[in-house]
Amino acid sequence: MTESLAAGVDLGGTKIAFALVDREGAVLDMQRTPTLASEGPAAVLDRIAAGIHALLDEAGRPVAGVGIGSPGHLDPVAGVVHNAVNLGWQGVRVYDELRRRLPPGLPLYLQKDTNASAVGEMLFGAARGARDFVYLAAGTGLGGAAVTGGRLVTGAANNAMEVGHLSLDPDGRLCGCGTRGCAETVVSGLGLLAGVRERGAEFPSSPLSSGPDVTTQAILAAATNGDRLALAVLDDAGRALGEVMAACACLFNPALIVVGGGMGRAAARWLLPVAEREMRRRVFPPAVEGLRIAESEITISAMGAACLVWYDQ
Repeated sequence: MTESLAAGVDLGGTKIAFALVDREGAVLDMQRTPTLASEGPAAVLDRIAAGIHALLDEAGRPVAGVGIGSPGHLDPVAGVVHNAVNLGWQGVRVYDELRRRLPPGLPLYLQKDTNASAVGEMLFGAARGARDFVYLAAGTGLGGAAVTGGRLVTGAANNAMEVGHLSLDPDGRLCGCGTRGCAETVVSGLGLLAGVRERGAEFPSSPLSSGPDVTTQAILAAATNGDRLALAVLDDAGRALGEVMAACACLFNPALIVVGGGMGRAAARWLLPVAEREMRRRVFPPAVEGLRIAESEITISAMGAACLVWYDQ
């Protein structure tokens, strides 16, 4: 494959991000459009195709392929999104539909969004040079990916590393998946908001305890100013993240754990020290000897998707 450019599509519940990336990791063009998932899969796929066409026009030379990072349960070989709750998708044949809308012969690569992010970190981010690492993304929810020997761990049904739905407390908060105490009910933007609601009475002097419209950004701003409620909720999230890291460390023996996602990056200064301490107190010391924790270096979401084009090269 001699083409030096790749196009990436990060498909989210509220927006679709596009990026044109070269072999050195430079982002040459970025675009964004609302997902408007309520209009149905065909309309969303039309918007994806239009964004890809715009990138191809901007490139002005051959593009090696298009990588697509999608939420939900999917089949990267058949190119089918079986179930994506936040899109309302069931059995959407992404490859077939996009091939009808795109230039013939343009290669397409579909992966779970966190897997795409992990590939981006491996090629151009915090995991450059690492062949055994775990990627954890805390945003609205919590997701993950694992790379061993330089290859993604996908599992028998492409459901590997659904760490957000690892139940840490079977009597805990009800998760959207129907299980109680899932990690993402604590380690996520929604988890922080739930924590403020639940623990507000313990800290009546905190402005967050009486605020009707608390946001994740407000919690982080309050933590910066030393607000005890905000710090307590972040401490809870950090310890839960440490439990997830401990499980990953025992299972994969990674050399590195990269933490990304919008909330993960924004709250890293509070989350990561607590998480690392919690992980190390839960794991046999030789299993985490030399293990590093790092913040994600990929801040453009569609860049990881573009890197899927070069994953097998």
